[in-house]
Amino acid sequence: MNKYRMSTLAASVLLTLCTAAHAAQTADTIYRNARIYTVNPVQPWVEAVAIRNGRFLAVGSNADVEAYAGPDTKVVDVAGRMVMPGLHDAHQHLLKAQLRNIYCNVPTSSNVEQIIENLKKCAKGKAKDEWIVADAYRGDLFPDGKAHRKYIDAAFPDTPIYMREWSYHHALANSRALELAGIDRNTPDPVSGRILKDEKGEPTGELLSKATWLVSQKIPPLPDAKVREAVLRSAQQGNQFGITSAQEATVTPAMMREIKSLDENGEWPIRLAAHIVWGNSASSMVSMEDMEAAVVNRSSYRSAHLFTDYVKIYIDGSPLQPHATDVQLDEHGDVPVERLYETRDTLYNALTRFDKMGIKVKMHAVGTGATQVALDAIEAARKANGNSSGIVHDISHSLRYTPADVQRLAKLGAVAEMSPAIWQIKGPLTQNLKDAWQFKSLRDAGALITLGSDWVVLPEPNLFPALGGMVDHGEESVTLAEAIQIATLNGARSVGWAAFAGSIETGKFADMIILDRNLFDIPTADIAGTKVLKTIFEGREVYSAP
Repeated sequence: MNKYRMSTLAASVLLTLCTAAHAAQTADTIYRNARIYTVNPVQPWVEAVAIRNGRFLAVGSNADVEAYAGPDTKVVDVAGRMVMPGLHDAHQHLLKAQLRNIYCNVPTSSNVEQIIENLKKCAKGKAKDEWIVADAYRGDLFPDGKAHRKYIDAAFPDTPIYMREWSYHHALANSRALELAGIDRNTPDPVSGRILKDEKGEPTGELLSKATWLVSQKIPPLPDAKVREAVLRSAQQGNQFGITSAQEATVTPAMMREIKSLDENGEWPIRLAAHIVWGNSASSMVSMEDMEAAVVNRSSYRSAHLFTDYVKIYIDGSPLQPHATDVQLDEHGDVPVERLYETRDTLYNALTRFDKMGIKVKMHAVGTGATQVALDAIEAARKANGNSSGIVHDISHSLRYTPADVQRLAKLGAVAEMSPAIWQIKGPLTQNLKDAWQFKSLRDAGALITLGSDWVVLPEPNLFPALGGMVDHGEESVTLAEAIQIATLNGARSVGWAAFAGSIETGKFADMIILDRNLFDIPTADIAGTKVLKTIFEGREVYSAP
């Protein structure tokens, strides 16, 4: 080969390599002319980002990012709007949130006449012996302020009716449903559950906590297609409110199967940590054996955006009236152990076991007694296993801690997962929550705080009222910057995703949202009304407002 041909070949190879190198740095999409709050303290505000293959290729000024534009790059002018990382909802119920639409929707504000009217509409076209499942009722809106099956029986003597109570911890069943479940005046209360009785000793139809499983297990399971439709609708609805990642608090095997299938088909639009319910069939809607099998076989459900090394355990119940089942410390500062959903030994052993298996546990704990027991369980696991795994366990809802317990979270590696729905649910039945959620105290103690919607109790997974509420919560308020970090990067840290999610930084997944207002330029009272204009998940727009 002569020198000319050699030099021509070398030049050609060099040109090819340079072209390839440039192409590798060309962005798929550029968002520019924005007010981007990154939640990265090193670079808190920028103008533009470049995205390639679902990750942030560059983060900086318009000029910085312009260098990554190519002939096929899509350039979006954000026109000065605020951009921030996608929200992490630390507490959702993707299937339960859709049951109103799948079964029978009864507005929570309904009186008895309105309940019957809605149930009759739902009964049209059904056989008399076909179950009617409905959400939701409030017992205080019944005559004399007490729910009773007799009001439902009069209209539905032959049809089994099962209604979930507005706290979603309890239920009301009519006589036909009780009969199918084999419940009568002689049926004993199950562990951590109660069958309410009237003055004659007959069941009223109201079932508290784990007693709901006595009836709900008789309801035919949802078809897989319904589960698939429901979870996808919930994920897409979350996108509308800026949610790009979440923790599902009560996942079932059927849900995981359908989410995995959706993800493998490229249809799943969020990153999900799925907490498998353990120990509470009333919540999981499957037997204890099925729950245990799901935990053991959890890896078989994993996919690119579905993570399954997570478990959910209930320590106490609901603080909502009229049937509050939360566990507060008594007047002597002791835990009324008879009210706990699990014994201390059961809880300590379970947490120690799951921690050793590399599983993060979310413990439902509302009252001061329950939060203390949750911390004790984490302490037992740390003593048995050490803390080398880096797993931080959630104390879900975290309404109240004693001053001494506030100081324990950071030391034990516990997460205060807050879901302050009180700012959207107002009224006499939530008056006992006024002093709940110690944001500032926990922050000052170094605790990792996350934010959840507890969507199913709320009508929609909207975290912006909670963001505004955190900034305006009296002595327990935090700054807006801290509230945003709690709702983004802290969520990623909690589930072990901080290396690739939670903030807008080069190399991380391109999860971000464009808002209709700059949260830092408006009165605190206006934060709750924030609308999401676009939601970008791993570089693709999964929601764009009309």
